[in-house]
Order: sequence, then structure tokens, then C-alpha cells
Amino acid sequence: MFRLIKIFVFSAIIFSNLLSQQKVDFRTEEEQLKDPKIALKRSLTIPGSGQLYNDQKIKGYALMAGEVLALWSFNENRKKYNNYEDSYANSKDYYLRERNRFAWIAIGLYFYSVLDAVVEAHLDNFDEIVKESDPSNNTKEKNE
Repeated sequence: MFRLIKIFVFSAIIFSNLLSQQKVDFRTEEEQLKDPKIALKRSLTIPGSGQLYNDQKIKGYALMAGEVLALWSFNENRKKYNNYEDSYANSKDYYLRERNRFAWIAIGLYFYSVLDAVVEAHLDNFDEIVKESDPSNNTKEKNE
């Protein structure tokens, strides 16, 4: 069974490289370039929305879900800590540690979302800049 999976993965990689297509973008140049200020503002209001602006849908939705999950877990542990009863399976300190851990996770996801959105917006036209500054491309154009 394992051998069959390896063959399938190997053949999928080979066929994806052989049958790959070049990306065609029908947007105008103004529509293609992303503004880092807009990405910053969107990401500051809702974590993950800057990634949605940068056309990174999966990362944006994952950051939104992670932020909601971290805040929900923070709130649940906060409630259990504030209304602690001896019938709970864990100690009161456990809920305090978990509350603080999820608070730090939420804060970290928030700042990561903001930083990533701004950097991705700045690097939106990175491929064109690299192609323009590539010395091997410039020598071929001069020779032709």
C-alpha cells in the first residue's frame, strides 16, 4: 500500500511539472499592484483581511479562524478561572495559565497578520523587479 502511495505521489509531481501552464493575469497594472497602506488598515481592523486583500485567501481565512479560536479559548478559560469550582478536573492555576497562553497566541496571530499583510503588499511586484534586474536577461536583450 505504501509503495502504491509513493508511485501515485511521484507520478502526480511528474505530471504537474510536465503539464504546468503559465499564469495569465487579465488585470490592468493598476489593479495588480497592492497598496501596503490598505493592507495595513484592513489587517489592523480584522486579522486576516489584509491577506484577503493580497489575494491570499487560504492564509487569510486560516488567520481569521485561528484568531477566533484563540479568543474563544481565552474566554472559556477566563470564565472557568473566575468561576472556579472544586468539581473541575484541573486546578485554578491551570486555567490561569491556559487563559494567559491563549491571550499570547491571539496577540501573536494579530501582529503576524499585520506584518505579513504589509510585507506581501510590498512584495506584490517582486517577480517583475527580479526579471528587470537579472543580468542574464539584460545581456540577451542587448545581443538581439
